[in-house]
Amino acid sequence: MARGVLPLVAVALGLVPLSAQDGWIDAPEVRRLYQQARAEGRVVLWGSQNREIDWIPEVFNARFPGIEVELNADRAAGTKIVAEQRARRYAVDVFHFSLGGMLPLQQRRILGENDWALWGNGPSDVLLDGAAGATHNLVYALVYNDVLVPAADLPASWLALLEPRWKGKLVASQFLLPRLLGFLALEWGESRTAEFARALIEDQDTLITRAPREGILQRGERLVAVGEFVGSAQYWKSQGLPTGWVALPIVPAAQFAVAPLARAPHPNAARLLAGWLTSDEAKAARERLRFDADIRPGATSALATALSAQGRTVLYEDVDTMVERASLYERLSRIVTGQVR
Repeated sequence: MARGVLPLVAVALGLVPLSAQDGWIDAPEVRRLYQQARAEGRVVLWGSQNREIDWIPEVFNARFPGIEVELNADRAAGTKIVAEQRARRYAVDVFHFSLGGMLPLQQRRILGENDWALWGNGPSDVLLDGAAGATHNLVYALVYNDVLVPAADLPASWLALLEPRWKGKLVASQFLLPRLLGFLALEWGESRTAEFARALIEDQDTLITRAPREGILQRGERLVAVGEFVGSAQYWKSQGLPTGWVALPIVPAAQFAVAPLARAPHPNAARLLAGWLTSDEAKAARERLRFDADIRPGATSALATALSAQGRTVLYEDVDTMVERASLYERLSRIVTGQVR
């Protein structure tokens, strides 16, 4: 790839940010890595959910043609990679998951190395002792039926969900609610958060479900979903569903990251794809196509700008807090599932 010459498809898709011309796009190291990756011809990425990764092949190939991107979406991807590695089967190149989901792989030295600085990352963008690069946050909010509920009538805080007028009108994911509670417990303490959880479920008759909440909101069976993600609400809206979102004064933000694996079968393609996913170009594409954004300090995403303008307090997930939060949500999940009262 000659200096300053980009694939025409990349230009057509609008993937040429004005600030990037003198950065990694023209870097000799990236050109060499791309040529080596193209010779390998393929890269295998595992992630958590299809919607979070299905946009990647087209956009990546617009920038770097000639490399087949194979995807596998599974919430148990980390556990399966560990099992595969124990059996000495090395089929995965790149792991893209939540920070907590990546930690067990980092502890087992399954994650590899990458030159994250090449893609415009600073020290705060590199996680797990250099093994992973930060990509985006999943930002917790209230999601609601914006046809049946005026925005002005929404609760002004998490505790305001306990007002009598919301009884019988709330729904929450059995999977996501305990994780939200784990964040809130970091701010409130476990005892106060447990009281909140009991009141939310028992006093407010909140529907706890494994079913998709967007359909429940659309049908008006419940009006407000507790602890969904901003990106989910925006994606559902783009699909024609009547969903809006509101960020409350405390905004929990789960952290996602990406890493090449140490025994990647396509090591150059693994480093190329993992590095590119941390670039401003990839972050902008993710926000445009799937509405998930980087909101960490210094981020320039539309969501980061909006939350800053609203003066919200963001609870960022990091290595120092995620183990404690995981312990908290494990205990609080017993209230959500009815194992304890």
